[in-house]
Amino acid sequence: MPRVVLFLLTVILSLMLVADAASAQDNMKATAAKKMTSPDQARRMNACKQKAARENIPMSQRSKFIMDCMENGGK
Repeated sequence: MPRVVLFLLTVILSLMLVADAASAQDNMKATAAKKMTSPDQARRMNACKQKAARENIPMSQRSKFIMDCMENGGK
């Protein structure tokens, strides 16, 4: 009898862990989708990176330059 109870307890805990892992995976997919940039933003960012390279912006100032460029629409 104790073995049956132990077996059932183990099965229940295993099912709970599998369900928890599945819900955690769903949460990660949702947040990853939110972090992805849109195709338009990616295009603008690439244009700004190329502009920074053409204008020989120092690396220490490049991220600020790119952010300012993206606010201005990539121009």
